[in-house]
This record gives sequence, structure tokens and C-alpha cells, in this order.
Amino acid sequence: MLRRSAGAIASALVALAVFGYLAVGPAYYRIRWLRGNVSDSSYLRKGYSLAAFTVAGFLLARAQRSLGRTPTLAGSALLVALFSTGIEIAQRLAGSHETLGSNALDVLFGAAGGALGGYLERAAATYGRR
Repeated sequence: MLRRSAGAIASALVALAVFGYLAVGPAYYRIRWLRGNVSDSSYLRKGYSLAAFTVAGFLLARAQRSLGRTPTLAGSALLVALFSTGIEIAQRLAGSHETLGSNALDVLFGAAGGALGGYLERAAATYGRR
């Protein structure tokens, strides 16, 4: 059980580190997406955010379950929304010119992805018990 818990926690932490880096680090991100203007790349970024946050929510819920806790959808949404908020702050420090409204929308996408990931983890756990 300890080995399974460690693997689940490590998976979640690695995913969060990779997604955080991709959201702030690469030069292509700063060039195209930190400008804060609405364009096709903004929609692409929102789609990426939802997908990435769904994966993060799934992995965080799986890590909680591996520790013997029952993850909730609200808890998954909150954890990922907090992570998303951290990304928004880091992007601002990196020179983002996005509006507060755009930042709030990104955090909402994070919460939605976290809830969806938590739901998918619950479905996978229920399916695995059959």
C-alpha cells in the first residue's frame, strides 16, 4: 500500500510540475500567449487548460484515494483551482498582460477540470471494484 501511495503521489506531483512549467516557462508561451489578446491561440490555451487540469484533478484524487481518503468533487475542484491561481500569479510575475477577467476564467477552467478529473477518478475506482 505504501508503494502504491508513493507512486500515486509522485505521479500527481510530477504532473503538476510539468503543467506548471508549460504554463509559465517556455519561450513560445511568453511570445504567443502572455500578450493577453483574444485570438485563436486563446481558445487553444483554454482547451489545453481544461485537459491539463482534468488530468491534474484525476491524479490528485487518485493520490488521495491511495492514502485511504475518499476524494470529493468539490475538493478536487478546489485543489486544482488553487493550483490554477498559483499559475496565474506566476504568469503575472512573468509579464502577462491578461485581464483579471481572463485570469478568473482560467481559474474557473481549472476548477471545472479538477471536478471533471475527480469525477473520472471516481468512475475509474468504481469500475475497478466490479
